[in-house]
Amino acid sequence: MRYYITFLLLTMWQALSAQPANLRTSISIPATSLETALKLLEQESHVPISFEGSRIKGIQVKERVYKNVLLGTILKELLEGTQLEYKEKGGNILIVLRPRSGKTLSGFVEDAVSGEKLIGVSLMAPQHMAGTTTNNYGFYSITVPGDSLYIQLTYTGYQRLDTVIKLEGNTHLNFSLQTASRELEQITISAPRTTPIQQSSQMSSINLPVSQVRSMPRLLGEPDLLKTLQQMPGVKQGSEGTSALLVRGGTPDQNLILLDGAPLYNPMHLLGAFSTFNTSVLKDVTLYKGAFPARYGGRLSSVVDISTKDGNMHQLHGDFSVGLLSTQFTLEGPLQKGKTSFVLSARRTYPDLIATPIAKNKPDGPEKFSLFFYDINAKLHHQFSDKDKLYFSFYLGKDKLRLLEQYNVPVDPPVDNYNISDLHIQWGNITSTLRWNHIFSPKLFANTMLIGSSYKLNSTFYSEDKYDTAINTNSLKLNSGIRDFGLKTDFDYRPSPAHTIKMGASYMFRTFTPGIVRMQQTNDHLITLDSLNNNRTINGSETDLYAEDDWEITRWLKLNAGLHWSTFSVQGQFYNSLQPRASARFLLPGNWGLKLSYSRMTQYIHLLANNSISLPTDLWVPATKKIVPQQADQYAVGLARNLFHNKYEFSAEVYYKKMDHVIEYREGADYLTTSKGDTWQEQVAAGTGVAYGAELLLQKKIGRLTGWLGYTWSNSNRTIPEVNYGRTFPYKYDRRHDLHLVLVYKLRKNIELSASWTYQTATPFTVSVANYERIYEPSTANSYYYTQPSINYINSRNNVRVQAYHRLDLGISFIKQKKNGITRTWNISILNVYNRKNPFTYNVKQYSSTNATAQLATSSILPIMPSISYTLTF
Repeated sequence: MRYYITFLLLTMWQALSAQPANLRTSISIPATSLETALKLLEQESHVPISFEGSRIKGIQVKERVYKNVLLGTILKELLEGTQLEYKEKGGNILIVLRPRSGKTLSGFVEDAVSGEKLIGVSLMAPQHMAGTTTNNYGFYSITVPGDSLYIQLTYTGYQRLDTVIKLEGNTHLNFSLQTASRELEQITISAPRTTPIQQSSQMSSINLPVSQVRSMPRLLGEPDLLKTLQQMPGVKQGSEGTSALLVRGGTPDQNLILLDGAPLYNPMHLLGAFSTFNTSVLKDVTLYKGAFPARYGGRLSSVVDISTKDGNMHQLHGDFSVGLLSTQFTLEGPLQKGKTSFVLSARRTYPDLIATPIAKNKPDGPEKFSLFFYDINAKLHHQFSDKDKLYFSFYLGKDKLRLLEQYNVPVDPPVDNYNISDLHIQWGNITSTLRWNHIFSPKLFANTMLIGSSYKLNSTFYSEDKYDTAINTNSLKLNSGIRDFGLKTDFDYRPSPAHTIKMGASYMFRTFTPGIVRMQQTNDHLITLDSLNNNRTINGSETDLYAEDDWEITRWLKLNAGLHWSTFSVQGQFYNSLQPRASARFLLPGNWGLKLSYSRMTQYIHLLANNSISLPTDLWVPATKKIVPQQADQYAVGLARNLFHNKYEFSAEVYYKKMDHVIEYREGADYLTTSKGDTWQEQVAAGTGVAYGAELLLQKKIGRLTGWLGYTWSNSNRTIPEVNYGRTFPYKYDRRHDLHLVLVYKLRKNIELSASWTYQTATPFTVSVANYERIYEPSTANSYYYTQPSINYINSRNNVRVQAYHRLDLGISFIKQKKNGITRTWNISILNVYNRKNPFTYNVKQYSSTNATAQLATSSILPIMPSISYTLTF
């Protein structure tokens, strides 16, 4: 009897447990939020309904009236079109996520006029609380339940697109976005929404619109990408006027600069004054300062991923510009409408055309002086089908410096005595990429590339002296460079809107030429010196494998975790490195995003530089048996949030980076390694570097006024046993405080103002603290000579900080749009408006004879500098 009663009670409990959905009720629900509707239903039915507020936030329901309807039917109708469903448990109703099955919508997002694929477009499905973004090739994929999908597409600079898509199985659909109107009134009231910064798991990254670069004040009329990046927190410049990037205590060689996927080794023109990037062909620029995704590897400090335009698929367009420094011309259009497009751009400077005639007319001027650069960008894009696209990208850039001087000795009677010196330096880059995009399925996208990159330096110095009948000559030739050939493939798999998996592999074969120097001397036609150092070419091969997973586990927690494994084989030595990467986003109360990251990076190449200026004579060398690879571990913590109705982005980050096996020249090293025949490996020493700091960025991307305010507090030190007596010293790029204010204001429809102000505390210099005079001894009764040279005493490296750096740049653009579609723009810029004499170098002018002080002399190279440029777009 006892067992029968127990069985009966269990049966009744199960019946009661299954009863809630079968309960009939009557209720009138107004047009309101789903959360309110569920609470009303709970009150009317007296059945507990449990749910997580974040999952139903923002979902609206229509007005409904029910009379004697099953509770389960009411719940189904309320949850229809969402990614939610109900379950019954213990007499309660639970609102849970629907199993991740549904239909996939995929395709490309492009510019409506040109057909250009757009990177980073935000696609949101509000009813499903799901979203995604286009990848680096404009591809998107989103999987949701249901037979229809309401979707919103937003992208800065383009009109927002809201549409409803009917889903019949897996659907392939390409979206076209219209550019935002240039009308001033629409600029002030329309604000295209993008994914809030606090929602992303990525930190320590900046996406820079190319239009922002072109709006900045210009040096000699030339917009410059790297100089714009230098205005960002965490990024410093080297010496005054240079374009070198120094990111979070790193060096120029620790930046991986990718141009359409190909590495670029010396991204500067005119001895570092300008970057190699012609902004007319750029499409997208993203800078990573830390929290490196697993797909990137090979450098310690930053990644600058640059994409160029694919070319207009429908119409012929172009632009022409001329400034005080250079002229450039860009043309793009279809070779076959809707199928094949091209982009061709060329740029050339002309200081040599002006300087050479002036130099020749001066009595004490050189016979010939030329310093110029040119570069060419080209790209072809062919679309075989919606699933297959082929791209070919090419870049060529070259600089030339020539200085020829001749001096004739004036004597009476005249004789044919003379002195000739001829310096000739050429350097440049060539990159090319053949890229194939293929869609295997609506959720799986692949990109495969053949990559080539080459950097070469050829330097020659020749001198010739004639005195009476004797002729003496001296020549020195330096050849240096690095050449890459490789293959890379990447897979992008998106099983659900909240889950993205990337994986891939690459192989790169590298040939290093680390400074081959040949010296020859003759004396009256007899060879007195003919030497060749033993720096020979070195071959190395690098292999990389990676996998990364970006997963929104809950609305509160998003995680990006990955693993990068690389190997490097050189001179019979095999190195390998396992590099974990992880970043996480926690959504805090008040909609603040707390972000954490850790990344390990390994670098198998080094740059030998003997000063703080990035010059073409700096030598690229590999890790070898004696010189091990560089490695860095970086930790970062940050807070981020969109402010004031998503008009502003705010982020604050603190980072710590430890670098191992960074190299420096030894004290007194011979830079060209010619006199002793030593290789460069005997001239350098390795040690550790530590960099840490805090960064603040407040950025406004929409409206009439755009720009940013950035601040950095940082510290960067090096400890190298064979440098500075083994004592820790501040690195040559160390600055304690950096402040940047950049503003762009659309005064009227056709007038745009821009300004940038920079303040940086003093950078360290090495200055001798004492000078030992030469020994002065008598040779004969009436003559004296110096037995030894004077010696400068330096107590430590980078021992002086003297003067802060600050500068104000202004610009104004006059834009006129004509009825025939042609736009002409005049840009007037003034750099260093208040003519600040910022120091380029320091040296000791005079020591005090009475106390331990010295008078320093400074040199500056950038006074107030106005410029003007003209651009015609058609």
